[in-house]
Amino acid sequence: MTATALVARLLADPIGQYPSATVACFDPTTGELPRRRLDAGRTVAFLERLAAAGARAVLIAASTGQGHVRTVAELDEWFRVAATAKLDSAVLTALLRPEDGAAANQRLAKVLAELGYAVAFVRPGRDLPKDATDEQIAANLLPAAQAIAAAGLAVGLYSIPDVSGVAMSPTAVRLVIRSLRDKKLDQHVVAVKVTEASYANSTLKFLNAPDLAHLKIVQGWDPHLARALLDGPEHDAQRRQRCGVTSGPMSFAIYQYMQLLATANLGDWDEVADAQAAVTALFQAMQDDPAKFADLQRAKFIMGLGQPLTGKVETAQIERVLAALESLPRRADRSRLARSLDLMGDGPYHERLAKLVIPGA
Repeated sequence: MTATALVARLLADPIGQYPSATVACFDPTTGELPRRRLDAGRTVAFLERLAAAGARAVLIAASTGQGHVRTVAELDEWFRVAATAKLDSAVLTALLRPEDGAAANQRLAKVLAELGYAVAFVRPGRDLPKDATDEQIAANLLPAAQAIAAAGLAVGLYSIPDVSGVAMSPTAVRLVIRSLRDKKLDQHVVAVKVTEASYANSTLKFLNAPDLAHLKIVQGWDPHLARALLDGPEHDAQRRQRCGVTSGPMSFAIYQYMQLLATANLGDWDEVADAQAAVTALFQAMQDDPAKFADLQRAKFIMGLGQPLTGKVETAQIERVLAALESLPRRADRSRLARSLDLMGDGPYHERLAKLVIPGA
């Protein structure tokens, strides 16, 4: 299916057509400090292995891949390199940033359309004051959202206060949609992604907003995923799965997530909870502050995808993650997660991870 055809289906039926699970992708890096660069060959190989493992969509320029640190030129490069990967039916999605300015985002939105991306998200900008009002947040989001829609892509709105400094409320989303309606572009908004530590104060508020009932709600704070999948059908008039996931941990836990999503589809909520608990254990092993999203750059390094763009992962941080993996009570969880972390097959911890994998599983 072409990107144009997919966008048309998304606009007609956001809940039914939006991909159920999107990998928020790591950015393979090479080189040394003070600034590393994108490893183009490794990026393509990584994306193709994710798709082969079952990823239904990939998000480029996600926070877990340090997309928020990259320059506009570096984002442009990442978008272009990712588009060369052979992803079968996996959907290309992207993230734009208001602080880059309207002109840059207009250009990038056109680039994304030319490259075959179907969806682009925009989050509140890092240039907003900490006490920004809903009106200020909506005004900040609007130029990029309008650029995405005008380029013919589907639009996602994204709350990630760990990065932006402010949360995006349902009211801010309503204001953006209202402004786009004046330009006959409101139908392009198909999804809201929520990456916040409190489920009740974020995801649940969006699910309970009756005037946003046509939108897919995409869970981004991974420990809340099982709850979101359980709640999703209860918040759709046709009892479809209202909630999806866009996950940074899927970059390092693809096989575990495929298990989790498959068992959720079967309604085996005990298994979903157990599979979720295993991912959460690794997630927490990468948190230095329980109220802040995990530093997934540590998993990126374990996978052999390089060091952070502007920083360095320490050995003690790696050992904490591997200890959490090796301490998981269920062998199947250890195996799926080790296999996922060894997705590239040649990372610095390949031999250690291979010992945890159940042969033939």
